[in-house]
Amino acid sequence: MKHDRTIRACSIWRALDVVGDVPVLLIMEQAFLGTHSFDEFVSRTGLARSVVNGRLKKLVDEDCLAKKPRTGGRGFHYVLTQKGRDQFPNALMMLRWQHKWEAAERDFQVRLHHATCGHATEPVPVCGHCHAEIDPRDVAWREGPGLAQVIPHYERRRFNGDVRRPGGRPLVDTMIELFGDRWATLVVRAMFTSINRFDDIQRDTLMATNILTGRLERLVRQGILKTVPYSSHADRVEYRLTAKGRDLYPVLLALLQWGDRWFADERGPPLLLTHRPCGHDLHMVATCSHCGDELQLANSRFTIEETGAEPAP
Repeated sequence: MKHDRTIRACSIWRALDVVGDVPVLLIMEQAFLGTHSFDEFVSRTGLARSVVNGRLKKLVDEDCLAKKPRTGGRGFHYVLTQKGRDQFPNALMMLRWQHKWEAAERDFQVRLHHATCGHATEPVPVCGHCHAEIDPRDVAWREGPGLAQVIPHYERRRFNGDVRRPGGRPLVDTMIELFGDRWATLVVRAMFTSINRFDDIQRDTLMATNILTGRLERLVRQGILKTVPYSSHADRVEYRLTAKGRDLYPVLLALLQWGDRWFADERGPPLLLTHRPCGHDLHMVATCSHCGDELQLANSRFTIEETGAEPAP
């Protein structure tokens, strides 16, 4: 039975405890691009040295990065652990969404190249069993053996920096801004589990009402949610995902799978998904749009091309 001060501790919620933070996502992005030293993380993210220092320590403590002495014993460098490398599908799905929905708003374009086939590519989220592209409307979910109700402890993460910076621009700025705010992410999670009304979302997340109001207004303004009246009273509305919002599903699915792998206990995952078209348990794989093979950190390369467009304000 649910206590009135608990929320569903699914793997997305657990993953957000680690990565639901803008500086953490910016640092992990740079780690995927091959950044290793403290000074490089500072210069390429544009974050304050104290912020980089604190987040690097957190990522080392969480076993996403390992701090190792440099050859010759002069200083340290940071390398991705297996737990950190396993976040790569999440980074690919964020990049996919950015390309599809907001590429024209930036003055540069990120190109992903698949070294195995030698072609430029876009990541495609497919079912690992039948290899069909995943549509959230084709996915059924049910509670898993590891589902638990917990009392949430929302750590206050003070970061008010601008994620759009000259000279240190992230590849997926809007996505980092969105998923670096775990409250907004939990609202989107609620939408995918058919929780659409303000009071129900508030009970599901235990957000303060003013915080929830702000997140809903922002998601509507960004075109991720829309309001739909459910009675004759004009102020009684439900929130529904737009096509732009539904396309966030692969990002959430990547977060879920990462959380299942690294945070599920011996009872099993908190949530079980079934891909209706093939009837099998759903496991998402990020594949190359050209050859269909799986994209991995070891066989992926990024380049940045200037487009000359004016960046969005």
